Amino acid sequence: MTTTFDLLLGQTRGSAEILQQTAHDEERKQYEADHPPELVRTRDAVPAISDRAVELIVTFEVTSAELYNARYRHPTWPGGQSGPTIGIGYDCGYCTADQLAQDWTAAIGQDAVNKLKAVCGKKGPTAQQSLPGVASVDVPFDAANQVFRATSVRRTTGQTVHALPKAAQMSGDSLGALVSLVYNRGASFTLPGDRYNEMRQIAADVDSGNLKDIPAQIRSMKRLWENNPKMAGLVRRRELEALLFEQGLAAAGA
Repeated sequence: MTTTFDLLLGQTRGSAEILQQTAHDEERKQYEADHPPELVRTRDAVPAISDRAVELIVTFEVTSAELYNARYRHPTWPGGQSGPTIGIGYDCGYCTADQLAQDWTAAIGQDAVNKLKAVCGKKGPTAQQSLPGVASVDVPFDAANQVFRATSVRRTTGQTVHALPKAAQMSGDSLGALVSLVYNRGASFTLPGDRYNEMRQIAADVDSGNLKDIPAQIRSMKRLWENNPKMAGLVRRRELEALLFEQGLAAAGA
């Protein structure tokens, strides 16, 4: 059955303007630079999120397989304090050489990984200047999607559940909406200040079981970006996350 979420995600995927209007948002990277997350180990059990949730994150990272293969098969520099980025939003500036090798060797081979190790930890203009040295590295979409699902999604789900333990019992759609939020903003559910009011309230809602309030909190976050035309993509992302969370609640009969 096609849902309101499905329709809006399809419209979003077809709107290059909306997808470009994120102004290289780096809130998660900034959060994790100050609060390094524990990596999820291979043996750790992590609940699954829905395919719809994965598609939501992929849409805002690379849009589609077709666009990915046209624009992102080789390392890029998204701007700001980003590092050389490969695959679906995998930023080499924020990983170690050992982590890179663990995540990517099976997917793209040792030679490519050896080249990429040289740019691990590089950020900002230094990262931009390092791109010619890794321009020959080719990461097809199938390899990118494989690593994204096996590592990035899994790690972000682990971070979400670590911050919100009771979220592990949610439906794949509702948990996936929160994983998308964390993928964008970091697991910043305890940070002080007005900017994080809704994040703190979501944590309280999960803990108390007041799940019906969470979509309203996600939508309330739009206040942070709605007056900035360059951030229209984040406003759309919050709406999609709210719709997906509501869809999960409905499926669970909540």
